[in-house]
Amino acid sequence: MLDVGKWPIFSLCSEEELQLIRQACVFGSAGNEVLYTTVNDEIFVLGTNCSGCLGVGDIQSTIEPRRLDSLTGKKIASLSYGSGPHIVLATTDGEVFTWGHNAYSQLGNGTTNHGLVPCHISTNLSNKQVIEVACGSYHSLVLTSDGEVFAWGYNNS
Repeated sequence: MLDVGKWPIFSLCSEEELQLIRQACVFGSAGNEVLYTTVNDEIFVLGTNCSGCLGVGDIQSTIEPRRLDSLTGKKIASLSYGSGPHIVLATTDGEVFTWGHNAYSQLGNGTTNHGLVPCHISTNLSNKQVIEVACGSYHSLVLTSDGEVFAWGYNNS
């Protein structure tokens, strides 16, 4: 079991749920949102859901864990939270998913529409194996297995 006791948000989970957590990423302005994976390769979220950062299809806060069905079975290789706020996630299969705030196209989906559910990003990444992701407030970056870096979003010097 992963020790998540120092994060108050996990007090919303039952002891049974806590026993199943394999990875966790606590984010948000006050650690008030979380995405976690279980030993069964399920991905759950809970918290305030600022700008749809939980990826559940709405902007409602939730005090009960909600499963991200679109990502169930996928293993997380890398995850980053940008304070814009938005999420960028890479799977162990090299796929990239993004969701959340998108005023500066930081989701990489070709729009400035907010993403309320995880969106698979493939433009310019076809046949690429993404191994690492990172993001700032309004931009995102990915690193491929062959050393290429791709970036999108706000490009202010």
